[in-house]
Amino acid sequence: MPVFSVGKDFNDVQEAQLMPEDWYVMEISAEPEQMPNKAMKVGGPDAEKAGFNIVVKLKSISEDPEYSGRPFTIWLSLPNATDEGEFINGQDKVDWKLQKIAKIAAAFNGISDWKQLTGDEINLAKGMRAKCYVTQGIGMDEQTPRNDIDTMNMTPQPVA
Repeated sequence: MPVFSVGKDFNDVQEAQLMPEDWYVMEISAEPEQMPNKAMKVGGPDAEKAGFNIVVKLKSISEDPEYSGRPFTIWLSLPNATDEGEFINGQDKVDWKLQKIAKIAAAFNGISDWKQLTGDEINLAKGMRAKCYVTQGIGMDEQTPRNDIDTMNMTPQPVA
């Protein structure tokens, strides 16, 4: 059986360090795609809450190489039939979803006030940039520390 030298003792390998919670410039790293949400993937188009997300892949841009190039993803949930008549924090769920999409699209288009958007279409493309707030948390396995982008409480901002 062949033996390979990897050049460093495995006991000396350091874990990745989380980015401190702060605002970071993010760049759309791939063309955004409309894709089925988890409910549709698992249960098909007739499943409860089946719908689509706009999947936006990002990478961090920083002068500090330790924080630059880290991958992130934002899932923008498109309204679906089960949203009708539902409310989130006193707002119609369809409007709540559309407002979140508009805020993110505005920031990546260099617009500071999402209310300046008109019509029913958005433009998100590879290379666009905005500032996003990065938080520290725990992954879905409830053990692994991870960074996330907080789009619920901290609206992305245009890059100045």
